[in-house]
Amino acid sequence: MSKIELVVADIHAAAQPSEAFSLILKEKDGDRYIPIIIGMSEARAILVELNQSPTKRPLTHELFVSLSEQFGCQLVEVDIVHYDNGVYFADMQMMRADNTVFTLDARPSDAIALALKEEAPFYIDAAIFNDNCLVDNVIDEPEEPYNPTATLSETQEIRPDAYIEQKLLEMSTSELNTLLDGAVESEDYELASKIQEELNRRKNI
Repeated sequence: MSKIELVVADIHAAAQPSEAFSLILKEKDGDRYIPIIIGMSEARAILVELNQSPTKRPLTHELFVSLSEQFGCQLVEVDIVHYDNGVYFADMQMMRADNTVFTLDARPSDAIALALKEEAPFYIDAAIFNDNCLVDNVIDEPEEPYNPTATLSETQEIRPDAYIEQKLLEMSTSELNTLLDGAVESEDYELASKIQEELNRRKNI
């Protein structure tokens, strides 16, 4: 399979659906790119790795890496190998301690978060890329790491945490209290802290 190495060029809020993000994957040596629609949790995981931000509790991809290490496995590379009706499919090439390699089917968003975590390369089948790529000389790799806590910019790019904060502002107090209970129960203390801050702000108005 002829393949092209990719890099993460950017992450934008997607127009539809409202809680989706567009992951921009650019060829490593060129101006062509493809956008892939991903969810909020996957966007956050990728941003965490791009920014090398420590997390209070392991995210899903971090847990997978820890589990793989316990079994003596390592991610070698990620390959986007199939495209069907707007959906991309990826394979993760995993190596055991005895150097044998096996393949795991994965969503590109999950696989790329893992690849960033383990500093593994990720590729796309050249035929798939050539059929679906776009060209934009403006898109380049960022000069500085992404900040997951960044607020809305003048260009209206949205980072996951800023998007969450905006949603909290739009929710009723009753909805916030219900969400707070769920966040505490699931041990998502970072989200619980944000909810509590918004509840406290409303009390002081």
